[in-house]
Amino acid sequence: MNAHQQWEGKMLPGVWKKSVNVEIEKLGAEGWELVAVLPGKEDRRELYFKRPKLERPEAADDAQPGQKKQTFKFADDLRSAFREGLEGDERD
Repeated sequence: MNAHQQWEGKMLPGVWKKSVNVEIEKLGAEGWELVAVLPGKEDRRELYFKRPKLERPEAADDAQPGQKKQTFKFADDLRSAFREGLEGDERD
């Protein structure tokens, strides 16, 4: 058994200065602790968080029957923007 606490980290790049408190409160409710804030471009900040590592289920297939797989709108938006960027490059 490992006696040392394991941690997971998260970095939020490009957070507008006016939105920093919103992000801190949102992630704090999920158990994340703010450990650093670094200046970014323009009026933005990079936020660094940590929390004790959570045990994850072995596989997503272990979900209960009828339970929908969790998705994140941000990830979907990011994929769409990436695809649109690639398509834009092909047109040029």
